[in-house]
Amino acid sequence: MRKSLLFVGLLTFSSLMFAGSKTYPVTISEPTKVGSAQLAKGTYTMHVEGDKAVFVNDHQKAVSVAVKLESGAGKKFEYTSVEAAQKDGAETIKLIHLGGSTTTLAFGD
Repeated sequence: MRKSLLFVGLLTFSSLMFAGSKTYPVTISEPTKVGSAQLAKGTYTMHVEGDKAVFVNDHQKAVSVAVKLESGAGKKFEYTSVEAAQKDGAETIKLIHLGGSTTTLAFGD
């Protein structure tokens, strides 16, 4: 009885740890710079940890980048979208709008 109660407690605790960490899919169509990091072409899962955005690729390699969170007034973004621009001949991510929220991630130079 004690072991099963401990097991249920551990499962509940572990599910609470992961519940707070929402992830967002991001697809990069060509090599792109984000903050001080370079991301290769591919599909990433992105989540926010404090003042860092963490991009994880299909091979479970993680890249952490400093980010500024901006909360806009108004309605929520329907989809996660990326705003990028050409800088010094390379594609550079400037903003990511998080779908289902009013939060925008701003990446410095």
